Amino acid sequence: MENHSSVLKETFNQHGFPLTAHQAAQFEVYRDELLRWNERINLTAITDKVEITHKHFLDSLRVLEHIALESGDTVIDIGTGAGFPGIALKIYVPGIRLTLVEASKKKGSFLRFLIAKLNLHEKADVEVLTERAEVCAQDPNHTGAYDWAFTRYVATIRDSAAYCVPFLKPTGKWVAYKSGKEIIDTEISESAMSLNALGGDVETVFTPRIFDRSYVLIRRVNA
Repeated sequence: MENHSSVLKETFNQHGFPLTAHQAAQFEVYRDELLRWNERINLTAITDKVEITHKHFLDSLRVLEHIALESGDTVIDIGTGAGFPGIALKIYVPGIRLTLVEASKKKGSFLRFLIAKLNLHEKADVEVLTERAEVCAQDPNHTGAYDWAFTRYVATIRDSAAYCVPFLKPTGKWVAYKSGKEIIDTEISESAMSLNALGGDVETVFTPRIFDRSYVLIRRVNA
């Protein structure tokens, strides 16, 4: 009988994301700790192990079919919640330098525990900021510091732009995870003025045919 790690590894492989044995074990620990902590604090409404793999882990990673995330890249995950997509990306591309922004102190505690449990902090290249993104975006240590910003939540592009664009380097890009083509078109239209004022511009929208998930890629056009 296959163990849980090998089943998880096979699932990732079937979807085009081959894992090492170490990465499979990390995702297994991630899933189990997510469920354990979820009994005490609200981290996720998804509590089925198979659905966590598909709707959290693989959903976080599929953006890599469209962008090149490389070792050494500085990455900020804004409103990360339980670590999606940031920690999933860090497990899969270990060399990224990751900052997680999460205003909830309880969720921040989970993130710090998980980072230690998964040994993601060994190179001191993972940081958790338990503060509102609007505040972090004004911190000179973080302004203009990132190659990539990621958001995977329900706030609109227009509402997020004021604190997402300032995090980017002059060549940086922000990826907003979205669902629903009509909603995306409306969001892009409504965000045009805000993005232009902040020095951002929608470069492209990646819309996979199979899955109900799209990615709006916004680039920094001036700093």
